[in-house]
Amino acid sequence: MKKQRIILFLLLLAALWGIPRSAGAQIFAVRADALAALTGTLHLGGEVSVADKWTIEVSGYWNPVKTSSLSMNFHAVQIGGRYWLYESFVGHFVGGQLSYVGYDLGSRTRRYDGRAYGLGVSYGYAWMLSKRWFMTVEAGLGIYRTRDTRRDPTVGDWDDEYIYHYRRWTLAPSRLEVSFSYLF
Repeated sequence: MKKQRIILFLLLLAALWGIPRSAGAQIFAVRADALAALTGTLHLGGEVSVADKWTIEVSGYWNPVKTSSLSMNFHAVQIGGRYWLYESFVGHFVGGQLSYVGYDLGSRTRRYDGRAYGLGVSYGYAWMLSKRWFMTVEAGLGIYRTRDTRRDPTVGDWDDEYIYHYRRWTLAPSRLEVSFSYLF
């Protein structure tokens, strides 16, 4: 009986030894975009590995800049997936995103206030910097349905003003980022 347990234990150990393993740290990542930070935009994203070559990610963007001569005030949410050509969080990848953006953009003479919904695709590459840190470069293009209002902020309260309402399809960048991520 004892001999059978030892043989069973050795067979189990041999079977477990042959199972392919992936790194335990590459399950969840939190990232911040360095290019967005240069424009005053706060970005925070999270990414979860759901298979060997697939990840799902959620990103949020917020830019509070709004002055009398310049407005870059917007908030955006992106939900997407990435297919990695080598393995999750390493090497080349192709991604897709669904986006929502609420914005108040413009200059001293013209402002656009509205919303946009869209779908985009992207391509990128990720470098492992250490066991827990990696850097990603990503660029993408998307098509957006925008609904906005154009106003002239220089018109006084007692003057007549033309207000234009626009609904249009727009081809625009969906991603342009150099981000740093921490793996959990």
